Amino acid sequence: MSVPSLLHALAARIPAGLYPRLVQRDWVAVFYHAVSDAPMPHVRNLYPIVPEANFEAALRYLKENYTFITYEQLYDHIFNGAALPPRAVHLSFDDGYAECFSVVRPLIKKYEVPCTFFLVTDLLDNQRIFYRNKQSLCMERLRAPDFDPAVLHGLASRFQVPAALSEFTAWFTGLRLPDEAVIDAVCEALGVDGQAFLAERHPYLTREQVRQMQAEGFTIGAHTVTHRKLMDLSPDEIQTEIAASCQIVGEITGQEVVPFSFPHSAWGLDRAHLAEIRARHPFIGLMFDTKGLRQDVPFIANRIWAERRIQGDKLAPLPEIFTLAYQDAWVEAMLAAARNLRSKRP
Repeated sequence: MSVPSLLHALAARIPAGLYPRLVQRDWVAVFYHAVSDAPMPHVRNLYPIVPEANFEAALRYLKENYTFITYEQLYDHIFNGAALPPRAVHLSFDDGYAECFSVVRPLIKKYEVPCTFFLVTDLLDNQRIFYRNKQSLCMERLRAPDFDPAVLHGLASRFQVPAALSEFTAWFTGLRLPDEAVIDAVCEALGVDGQAFLAERHPYLTREQVRQMQAEGFTIGAHTVTHRKLMDLSPDEIQTEIAASCQIVGEITGQEVVPFSFPHSAWGLDRAHLAEIRARHPFIGLMFDTKGLRQDVPFIANRIWAERRIQGDKLAPLPEIFTLAYQDAWVEAMLAAARNLRSKRP
């Protein structure tokens, strides 16, 4: 068994109540994408959709065990050393689905919870449909009981990929924005009309809704222009995705400083380059990543992903997700300490 595996096995035996002492943090952050009891076929095959009762239970748990803080409080703490209340927690949502307004907003207003919403600016006002939402709609069709396998075999032959459903879907879901022409061809073959879905469902937030949410006290952040994987882009393209999206959000809301969250995480991105981007564009605020309780450079705040499945399709309760995040951070700290010791050997 490898050292990381041994440490993870040991971490699982440590009582959950000890972790806040072993992995000390002034604050934690948690994030979601989608909360809804209604079907969201454009999201269902991308990540879990949290039932409204589950989200409300999570809000109650956090209210009883933590103190919610605003983005401004977190920013002031990180950059100016301002004090935070004990057991501070920050809540945010990524992607900017319409349910942030229709479902999430009423619940967090009910519990008086501050929240930051990170938006993909190209999707605002439902001007276009996100390529990953098209992929999810295609997956719905592929898994439908009445789906004709001959269509799958035709697609596999056309694109020279395996015809087995599991292998085809692995290939298809691995496509990204530069492959959108291929995604559109698959949509056409499957009878998936993304534009019709867009016109009927209006799946994304509008500028009017965003302004209302900001006026109600919520913070609005940017999540790039197109939701591309930044690690695959050139330095100039990375800068454009970050700066342009923050500028657009600022123009909509009037916020002088706009927080930013990384799509697909900030893994592999040069921190020095990110620091340069922030220095060139002072309206870019705190940046948010997805690595739980792990620590990064001061201007990047990591968050715990709250939609994690533990077994099969069952969503884990938030306390269990928090414990797993603490375990992961403890293992990472132990590995870092070991690396540090090795580096000091003569």
